[in-house]
Amino acid sequence: MKKFTLLLIFAALISCSNDDNDLSSKNNLKGKWNWIITTGGITGGSQTPETTKQTKVIEFSGNTLKTYINGTLSETQKFSIKTRQSPDGGSRKVIVINPGDAYTNQVYIIDRYFEIIGKKLYLTDECADCYRSEYERIK
Repeated sequence: MKKFTLLLIFAALISCSNDDNDLSSKNNLKGKWNWIITTGGITGGSQTPETTKQTKVIEFSGNTLKTYINGTLSETQKFSIKTRQSPDGGSRKVIVINPGDAYTNQVYIIDRYFEIIGKKLYLTDECADCYRSEYERIK
């Protein structure tokens, strides 16, 4: 019985996680990302640097997200990474912006699911008909 109890305690300890300190996800995000395209919304349209006449670069460092518009620092926000249930089922990693930083002067960034495939970063809003943005890692 003692061995079973120890095994149960060990299993409970290894199943716990601290999403706020998800270092592997933060390390994968670390660096600068160049905006390529945003698609979605009710109309299903798309926006690019060419159509909006503006470039956007986001930079992740530690727990800070910086947004540069046309080469100028536009916003600095604090973030954490959480695991949440996806509307499509399963769980996904989510970039969660500090609530005090959610509404900003020039940029509105809400919590977004993220996926990294090769040198591409995909950020998807947490809603049914919202936007999905594609970024490419800057060397």
